[in-house]
Amino acid sequence: MASGAATRWPAWALIREARHRAGISQAELAARVRTSQPAIARYERARAMPDLATLHRIVEACGFDLRLTLAEPDAQRAATERAAIERTAEQRLRVNARQAELIHELRHG
Repeated sequence: MASGAATRWPAWALIREARHRAGISQAELAARVRTSQPAIARYERARAMPDLATLHRIVEACGFDLRLTLAEPDAQRAATERAAIERTAEQRLRVNARQAELIHELRHG
């Protein structure tokens, strides 16, 4: 998980990432949190949303801290979003295709 990006992850992704890093099953996590395995599965599939207290307990049960902070918006991100909105549909498609090619090259050498 990239530093800073964690706070933009949806809750289901944080739960799944914490559980995978801890090397435990959904059943083991559920036992640690004192809930059911189906509840953990619902969270990881985004079929249910834990409140913040539950999310903290889940992450701590995996051996991690969950840190939430308020921060000013990233000016570069806002500028990038504005530029994307101003592109035509064709320009967006070209940019997306270039990004897909770059990702493919990074993954496959």
